[in-house]
Amino acid sequence: MYRGGVTFSINKSFGRLQLVPEPQGLRLFYTPIVEGAEAPGAPGSLDMLLPIDAIGGLWATTRAFLYGVESLDENVILQSGESESDSDTLIKLYRDKPRGQQGKLSGEETCWLRIVTGRTEEERRRIKLGPRDLLCLELACTSVMTLSSEAGTHKPALM
Repeated sequence: MYRGGVTFSINKSFGRLQLVPEPQGLRLFYTPIVEGAEAPGAPGSLDMLLPIDAIGGLWATTRAFLYGVESLDENVILQSGESESDSDTLIKLYRDKPRGQQGKLSGEETCWLRIVTGRTEEERRRIKLGPRDLLCLELACTSVMTLSSEAGTHKPALM
């Protein structure tokens, strides 16, 4: 568990995801809940930094989902090292298919955050997001953008 500074928590019966804004990106700190108690060292625990380059898209998609407007899913793939035992990491923010007439949003679609860091079940975390959770994610991304601006870590380069 991170203490100090501003953090945002998404609590579920199976785990707790802390969103920790940093000048370099958004730290995702996931602690599984085993037999009703947090188990920091259990399989599935995660402490990773989502780089600042991925924050703008995640922020925009989160806002779209929060306000119920049309948006594509957000997929962030972090490539691993070069050894075969390493696997890429997938961060996916998506929602169920539209339920309204003619494929329009009805407002009843469920939003999900999926974090996949490996092939085992514990390394495939799927978290159902309610409005409060989406708001936490949006505010965490906003905080990262503010921190990076103040710290001078946001230095976009033309390609």
